Amino acid sequence: MDWRLDLRKSFLALAAIIAAAACTDATSPETTAPLATSVDTVATPTVSASIAAPLSLFTGYSSSQSQHWTHITTMMTDYYYSWTSTERAWAGAHYDNAMSGSGSAWRSANPTVNHLTYALLWTTIVGGTGSLATGYSTDMTTWFRAHPQYSIEKAFVHRKGASFNSAGRVYYNHWGSNRWAINPADPGAIAYTISRIQRLIATESGVFFDEASSGDMGAHLGLMQEFASASAYTAAIGKLLGALKSGVGSKRIMLNTAEYTTPLDSINAVRAGAVHLEMFNNFKYSGMIPRWQWIERLASLGVFVDVVSTYSTQDMPSMATSYPRGNSATNVQRAKLWELASYYLAIPTSTSTKLVALQLENQWSKAYSTIWTKAQEANIGHPTGARVQKYSGTDPLGNRYYVYTRDFERALVVLRLQQGWTTQTYTDGTAITVPLPSGESWIPLNADGTVGTKMTSLRLRNSEAAIVLKGSRM
Repeated sequence: MDWRLDLRKSFLALAAIIAAAACTDATSPETTAPLATSVDTVATPTVSASIAAPLSLFTGYSSSQSQHWTHITTMMTDYYYSWTSTERAWAGAHYDNAMSGSGSAWRSANPTVNHLTYALLWTTIVGGTGSLATGYSTDMTTWFRAHPQYSIEKAFVHRKGASFNSAGRVYYNHWGSNRWAINPADPGAIAYTISRIQRLIATESGVFFDEASSGDMGAHLGLMQEFASASAYTAAIGKLLGALKSGVGSKRIMLNTAEYTTPLDSINAVRAGAVHLEMFNNFKYSGMIPRWQWIERLASLGVFVDVVSTYSTQDMPSMATSYPRGNSATNVQRAKLWELASYYLAIPTSTSTKLVALQLENQWSKAYSTIWTKAQEANIGHPTGARVQKYSGTDPLGNRYYVYTRDFERALVVLRLQQGWTTQTYTDGTAITVPLPSGESWIPLNADGTVGTKMTSLRLRNSEAAIVLKGSRM
């Protein structure tokens, strides 16, 4: 695993606290017989010429309100600290949802934006600043004094065998702050949490709870007096979420479940109603099929799903040699086109894309207007069917490959998925030729929103994707 990934998670948490089917997925690739495709033995780049796309490709956009586009939903994690009025106006015109940052500033740029306040759910920072979002232990003490029918000590969990007082509480250090864990089954803790969040999001669209996966809880709780296991604790969180959802009404509750996809994470996601899949969309990960299925399943249950890329634009220059540009002008554009195609392979088959949000960047030191992937604005319409495992075989370097396609009203999405950790070679030598269906004039869409010349086949390297437009629909 790339060391940058752990650093990204650390920075996300720290910044937030500071900021306060021919063959469908039912047939596994391993049991599918290889289909014949040709392979390229000469490693040569095939970058398409950049031609301005027809204006008809960018229809269905509204600058004044969310949802801005009819074919995608967008979201931004706002830990950006260099806002200008120009950048703020641009963001308001491009994002349907935002988490963290200033809610009032977001609404000034886009009154219809869904803005979520960052918070912690099952832990409080000890000795914090009194923030209702993260360091709420002082507020908690005040609230329990005003509600003497509840015991504040019962609102926390305690280490097994420890004294039943503040010294015996589950206590740990995470991202540079000391934490206490609350007891999600205690009636007082439930009532307090409802009160805290109601006050926190009184003027907001909802709340985002960080560190809310089964993995987060399992990593820190240890042995407890009140619960037999971390799994039992995570299950109790689901009941707390159910009560909280009733308490906040139509406002959104989003959990950062990151890359965890256990049954308990699924239950809690449904109870909350929304999830943030941090670092989920990964062009270097072979297990994307279950991840696409996870997105589909949650969306089918009415859960709002925020699909977040593993690698940001700023990660890509250091990969220029190992992950070259391929068919794109830069390796950044190659990566972002793959992530966009991956999103399209996972969205619901229905004409509604409102439940699955796209987030192609996950670092915040650059203005997003300067690193925006224009191709996501291209209106390729809605999917006309499920994704299909179309081709499989062995590339020139002897690595197994699988190519997935999905038909849309105005385009065909084609994605090559890497197979296994031993196949992390992405150079020109891995290229294969993928034929495109006859009877259509296929035009490749570039990540920057331009298009290439017409083609009848694609050359795809390992972990490369393409979105080819239907010329008859332009």
